[in-house]
Amino acid sequence: MVRPVTRWLSAAARSAKPPQPQPISSTSAFLAVNLERMRWLQQEAKGNLIVVNIPEFMMHVYEGNKKAFDIVVVVGKEGHNTMMFNGDLNQVVFCPYWNVPPSIVKNEILPAMQKNPGYLAKENMEITGNEGGLPSIRQKPGSWDIAIDTARKLKAIKKEKPQLDIQTCTWFMNSNQDRIFEWYNFLKHDLKPDKVNINYIRPPSADPIELQFDHKRYQELSQMILDDTKNAVLKNSYGGTSGFFKAAVDLYMHDLIAKTKEENKAQLKCYAGSAGAVIYDNGVLSSCENKADVLNLRDYDWNFQAAWNTDLMKARRKEAGAGCYCTHESNCYYPSLPFNPGHLIKIKKLEGQMKKAAKEMSFAAAKEVALKA
Repeated sequence: MVRPVTRWLSAAARSAKPPQPQPISSTSAFLAVNLERMRWLQQEAKGNLIVVNIPEFMMHVYEGNKKAFDIVVVVGKEGHNTMMFNGDLNQVVFCPYWNVPPSIVKNEILPAMQKNPGYLAKENMEITGNEGGLPSIRQKPGSWDIAIDTARKLKAIKKEKPQLDIQTCTWFMNSNQDRIFEWYNFLKHDLKPDKVNINYIRPPSADPIELQFDHKRYQELSQMILDDTKNAVLKNSYGGTSGFFKAAVDLYMHDLIAKTKEENKAQLKCYAGSAGAVIYDNGVLSSCENKADVLNLRDYDWNFQAAWNTDLMKARRKEAGAGCYCTHESNCYYPSLPFNPGHLIKIKKLEGQMKKAAKEMSFAAAKEVALKA
């Protein structure tokens, strides 16, 4: 016998005020639909099972009669219901691509792209072609969401720790050169970190094809970042009293790197081995990651001063200053730019432009708040 209260027994057990009983006709129809669904499902499942409980948003995995583990799952919603079925599982795909259905592309993705130019990058999606007048879009697997979520959490922490600088660093390479501008739009309009770094990828690379990219695109992006920073469209600065100067060095440096690659010649005198060096965890001391190692600190009882003043390091400094050039930020540009007066003057000029733009932006924001008050 089915009483009118059957449908809400579980709800009543959790609430002091149970919902009003439903009419018998409504309850009967509700039960009939679910019994019909059950009639089409496998009645006596045996062996290892994966069971998704849609209303529970959970997946239960069984090894025989013993539950192995549970996992929270994402299911559909009203109007986009998850299909009910049963079948045999013969393979498991980890981190698969999701090919977005045309209806979702048309009704959801395209409107979102019009509102936010960086939407695809934000959602880790890419356009793979065109079909029926609509772009074919898929969502890529990987740790993209984790990285973005981490940046957002760091920005929340920054409200309590304002001295914290939130930076992003992206390597410009073959596999992302077609989407790098979308990513930059996302950084500029959505994530808005304190500092945006986009660097050249350099050898060695696990996949040599990554080194084959359009250097003009990098130069175009570098100029775009520079212009956006000058106009305060992008914050792009560090905290502290010297924050704008350090950011100006970064911006100027990347523009100079692009020019170095384009003209294939040195744009500054390199002071690698004089103003900077690299010490590896195995003790190797080198002034340049693009050249052979110079010596090992282990052979000098870890006495850096003694190793630094050897004839080997003197020879390396002479080699670097004789017109050697590369596109390496840490080995060449950071230690060398302050010792190149012509470039240093331009960096200070850029610093002044950045400070002025930031000040004007702050004034405009304050004015807008005042007008709304």
